Amino acid sequence: MTLTARAYAKINLFLDITGKRSDGYHNLSTVMQSVGIYDEITLTAAKEGITVCCDKEELSGEDNIVYKACKAFFGILGRSFGVLINIKKNIPVAAGLGGGSADAAAVLLLLNRLCENPFTVDQLMPLAASLGADVPFFLVGGTAMAEGIGEVLTRKPSCEFHYVIIKEGEKQSTAKMYSLLDKEEYEKSGNINSLLLALASGDIKTIADNIFNAFQNCWDMKRLKAPFKPFGPSAVFLSGSGPAVCALFNDSDAAINCEKVLRSSGINAFYAKSMPYGIEIV
Repeated sequence: MTLTARAYAKINLFLDITGKRSDGYHNLSTVMQSVGIYDEITLTAAKEGITVCCDKEELSGEDNIVYKACKAFFGILGRSFGVLINIKKNIPVAAGLGGGSADAAAVLLLLNRLCENPFTVDQLMPLAASLGADVPFFLVGGTAMAEGIGEVLTRKPSCEFHYVIIKEGEKQSTAKMYSLLDKEEYEKSGNINSLLLALASGDIKTIADNIFNAFQNCWDMKRLKAPFKPFGPSAVFLSGSGPAVCALFNDSDAAINCEKVLRSSGINAFYAKSMPYGIEIV
């Protein structure tokens, strides 16, 4: 039996660090949004073992979070069986778009479907959180506010918006970036409640006024925003801890044109509209 899923990327429309915990993790207040860039995950029952193959060879094998997701699922299922997993990557790697976490969530849902749904999504949530702070979000997707280390989720209503996303530069150590923010005060802007109300009503100006990401203090945002300047988006902002940069557009034609022009100039740009879910089994 073979099952296939699309694992959609996420962006952060708001990300603030609210404190450091005794276990070394940081508490967050964030708004995450699923967007239409996706990895394709194919899971096939096999005779034995867990085999993870990816079209990016360096992501194949047991170090992939997908392998860990399989082991964790078999742990709560109480038995194991052979699976072959193929991953076709479209989400830029190490960009702040949650590609690995999305893949792990997709595999949990595919394994659950393969086993005739022994667990509800709520029952899979603790398992997802054990794999990574972002993984629970992808089980539900859409628009959600996340607190704690990212595992406390509240689904939120939202209208459809359009984004162009580029990855400019290489990912910095997230631990190092957290340490930089721990050491100094950073300027905070935006209001998460105002943002959530505006997402539901479609008020793009208020959305743009309240988008915020604390990690922007660790990057040269003037440089990262520069490619978008000729296109007049409503907002340009960092996703996750970077280096993915997102431009918000109210109009799909403007966003698609921006992507087209950036790609013609050699920039790896992606058009993506907001999505109502994180994983789609097809």
